[in-house]
Amino acid sequence: MLRAVQRSWFSYNFDVFDRTGTRVATADLANWRENAKLEAGGRRYLARHERWAREFVLESEDGLAVAVAEKLSGWRDNFSIEHGGTRYELRKESPWRSAFVLSREGVGVVGSIRQKSFFGRETSVDLPEELPVEVRVFILWLATLMRKRADSAASSAAST
Repeated sequence: MLRAVQRSWFSYNFDVFDRTGTRVATADLANWRENAKLEAGGRRYLARHERWAREFVLESEDGLAVAVAEKLSGWRDNFSIEHGGTRYELRKESPWRSAFVLSREGVGVVGSIRQKSFFGRETSVDLPEELPVEVRVFILWLATLMRKRADSAASSAAST
């Protein structure tokens, strides 16, 4: 189990800690584009959204794809994720909650991402240990993007 903490109220950047409280990863999200610089295990990664496509990619420093996600629908918050020959699906648990669940093909639900409280900056990341930390942070980044999109839509609706 990992714990992600937003660095401030006005930013979606976060640090990720393991059970012992040791920081194991960081994510710096771009303000205007759906990209992020991730660091895990002393290595740097780029998480990016392919413009005009439904594809999201986690790349290592040398440009190799570590994981690829595809948004399955423009109307629903769910992704198909491919890593190491295994397919996963990340989907919103409920339309009324910000929690996400991760399923593995042929197995069912294997993990979840949940905010600790509605107004809190802390998120519980309970994803399979078989996934490397950088892939778990990539999946967390996908869930954060969906939350960021929902927040933007809500603030736009409130201002009109």
